[in-house]
Amino acid sequence: MSTLRRLSLTAALAATLTGCLPYSQNQGEYELIPTETLRDDCDLLDQFQGKLQLNLQIAGRVVRADFGVQNMQLEGYVLEDGEDFTVDGSVANVSTTVDGTNECLVDQVRVHLDATTECDTQFTGQLRLAYDANNNTACTCELWFRFDGVQGNKRCEGNP
Repeated sequence: MSTLRRLSLTAALAATLTGCLPYSQNQGEYELIPTETLRDDCDLLDQFQGKLQLNLQIAGRVVRADFGVQNMQLEGYVLEDGEDFTVDGSVANVSTTVDGTNECLVDQVRVHLDATTECDTQFTGQLRLAYDANNNTACTCELWFRFDGVQGNKRCEGNP
C-alpha cells in the first residue's frame, strides 16, 4: 500500500472518529442557575450565590470540571447515550460557615452532579453537596438542587 493511500485512510478514519464523539456539550465556563431547591439544611444555596460556576473539560468520555464552591475539582464521565454525564468530587478539612453565622471545620465536602445536554451551550441537572462534620452535627448539612447550566448566557433556542 502506498504512503499516500495510508495517509488518506488514516485521515478518513480520524475524520470518522471525530464525527462520532460521544458528546455535543461545549467545553468551558458555565453558570449553574438553580431552578428548584430539593433540600437545603443550612441555607447553603444563599451562601453559594455567585460561586456556582463550572469550567467543563471533556476528553473522549472523561469529564473534568473545576467547581467554584470550595475550588473543587470534579471528575466523571459521559454516559453511553452521549447526552448525559456525571461528575463527583470532594475536599477534606474545610473551614467554612453554615447557617450564615456558625463557623465550622468540616471533615469532608462532597459533590455529585448529574446532567443532561439540552444543546451545545446548555445542560440541565441535579447537584448534591454534603458537608460531613463527624464531631459537630450543627455543621453536617446537605444541599440538593436542580439547575440549568448555561454557557455565556446562551440558552437553547426556544428556552427563556
